Amino acid sequence: MGNGKEVFENWMYALMQHSLLQRLILALLILGLAKLLLFIFKRIITHAEIRGMDPAARPLVYSLVSYTIYVVTLLLVLHIAGVNTAGLVAMVGAASLAIGLALKDTLSNIAAGLLLMFIRPFKAGHYIECGSIKGKIKGIGLFNTTLETVDGLYVSAPNSSLWGQPIVNYSKNVSRRLELKVGIGYGDSTDKALGIMRELVENEPLFLKNPVPQFFVSALADSSVEVAFRAWVKNADYFNLLWKYTDEIKRRFDEAGITIPFPQRTCHIQGIDGGNVTSVEK
Repeated sequence: MGNGKEVFENWMYALMQHSLLQRLILALLILGLAKLLLFIFKRIITHAEIRGMDPAARPLVYSLVSYTIYVVTLLLVLHIAGVNTAGLVAMVGAASLAIGLALKDTLSNIAAGLLLMFIRPFKAGHYIECGSIKGKIKGIGLFNTTLETVDGLYVSAPNSSLWGQPIVNYSKNVSRRLELKVGIGYGDSTDKALGIMRELVENEPLFLKNPVPQFFVSALADSSVEVAFRAWVKNADYFNLLWKYTDEIKRRFDEAGITIPFPQRTCHIQGIDGGNVTSVEK
């Protein structure tokens, strides 16, 4: 370690002995080398994505490495220009506590971004819900995570807001449970309604056979009896099946003469005294 430091100091000392023109050329060479390193690193990230790296992590990884290259390049160029970088580094180190306190929210976003990248509660393309934040993940940056809502809106959320709350990931699991509840009239047969549901589910190959689908009466509501089924489906098929069978159950119930009632109340007037209602039951 000590030998490496001595070699670096000797090299920098030798640079300072050159003429102004030579130092300018060296500074330009260092800037060119920095650009070459960034280009090479971009190619490495692209190759890593092909090999399976999550594209959502690309902005964060690139930002960390590129900022490191920028800082090192800046220090080298300043040193070549004759600036006392040792004193500059010492001054920054002395002010680091104040900078850390002033930028605590920014630093927490960086730390949260690193944790999100390594723990990976979601990947690019996953649809998540975190508090009031909902959308499809586009990428994790150094300070914020970008998402796209279902209606195509751009959302930029601080990394700390995602790390500090429970995350519901709708895309991570291969399958999920679909549940459909329908209210029917009290005078209609629950067996008949459940039989129609059972027939629809058994004839649809996209409903998974394991876990076994369930058919049941879920509630006795004020104006209806709720019948329901639960069946597991692949995540990609969830909404298509939900929309399809919401419409299909309504159509089949109508054909079978099963009513789907709307909320209603029955009023019984027990007596009228002098034009005033004396007792009303609702």
